[in-house]
Amino acid sequence: MKTKIFLILIVFFSELFFGQSKISLSGFPDDKVMVIAHRADWREAPENSIPAIKKAIEKGVNMVEIDLALTKDNVLILMHDKTIDRTTTGKGSPSDYTIEEIKKLFLRDGLGVPTEMKVPTLSEVLDVTDGKIFINLDKAFDYFDLVYPILKEKKMFDQVLFKGTATYDEFNKKYGKIKDEIHYMPIVRLGSGEDWSKINGYLKNHKIYGFEFTIGPDENYLINFKEIQKSKIKIWVNSMWPQLCAGHNDDKIFENPDVYNWYPDHHVNMIQTDRPKELINFLKKKNLYFLNE
Repeated sequence: MKTKIFLILIVFFSELFFGQSKISLSGFPDDKVMVIAHRADWREAPENSIPAIKKAIEKGVNMVEIDLALTKDNVLILMHDKTIDRTTTGKGSPSDYTIEEIKKLFLRDGLGVPTEMKVPTLSEVLDVTDGKIFINLDKAFDYFDLVYPILKEKKMFDQVLFKGTATYDEFNKKYGKIKDEIHYMPIVRLGSGEDWSKINGYLKNHKIYGFEFTIGPDENYLINFKEIQKSKIKIWVNSMWPQLCAGHNDDKIFENPDVYNWYPDHHVNMIQTDRPKELINFLKKKNLYFLNE
């Protein structure tokens, strides 16, 4: 009997101390490049789906970007578009449906073919990602009052990155009381006239996690990211389409194997991609890849 109790205690404390590790955005190395899968790994499974997130985890992706929407009965789900027409077997706005009704629909794959997969809730997704992969929440600004208690209950603030287009004053008004609890990343569109006023607003007033920069189709508006990094702030650039990254987009990898060199050469250390496998292979060769642990 004593032996049985002893073995049970060993299992309990092993789970407690050596079980699922908690990954940390705060602890991600500054000298490595974070790989972010756009709408999760949508080439392998429907965008914003749990299988697409699991595929990203299998590939060693550091973070998945997901989009939030709200059902009629105030449940947060993953959905990119304003309607569910393109990505599900239903039609209309997410707010036209209760969560029970949404769960009766099926997700479509990238070609529009219905699958057997369901629309996930934010809570369901966080249960899958906890301790394995970081989350970037897009379209979450309007739903923050609903997102915050979920993250607080699950103790996942250091695994989730919020982003938005807000200026510092707008951000401070919305998040002021709890801004030190969350990781936030402003989106800055270079050449829009807002760039340096927005950048300086944050640099002078609050330690953010990073800036997401939209550069344009060429380098006419490119700035010196190295200067910003001196403040221990990360630089995020999207590689999905040429108009976001001065023409150094993912699909160029098939014409020019060195296209991704542009990112570390310009001090970019967060890349959102539609080609996570190819990007990870490149970063491994350059010793710039870090596996979440």
